[in-house]
Amino acid sequence: MCQCNQLPNVFLGNDESHPFDDTLEELEWAPQRWATLNRCPECGQLWHIDIAKQNDIGVCAKIPSREVWHQLDTTNLKVQLMVQNRGGLSDDTCQWKQCEEKCVKGLAFCPSHAYFEMDIKQ
Repeated sequence: MCQCNQLPNVFLGNDESHPFDDTLEELEWAPQRWATLNRCPECGQLWHIDIAKQNDIGVCAKIPSREVWHQLDTTNLKVQLMVQNRGGLSDDTCQWKQCEEKCVKGLAFCPSHAYFEMDIKQ
């Protein structure tokens, strides 16, 4: 049974841990990107699914077309997901030197500094 409409556009997951129960059809495999492009056989929704690898979070994401998938950089999706999972942004200012961006809730850093400098992935 298709559940694509009930799933968020982006969520944590990978080829070993996702809610699809192996119902998706794998269309393409991109080992250089550690990802696969998949399609729901019922509704046709395309899905990017990261291949599990050590010390990295994976994402599953709805994709509108193969062309978009070929250009997709999941780094921004992962940063957005980290912010979303922590409840968004606070009104506090990032503590990184000379940064004026808003902090991720519960952290002393903006999304960019939390993810890239402090290595906070979830």
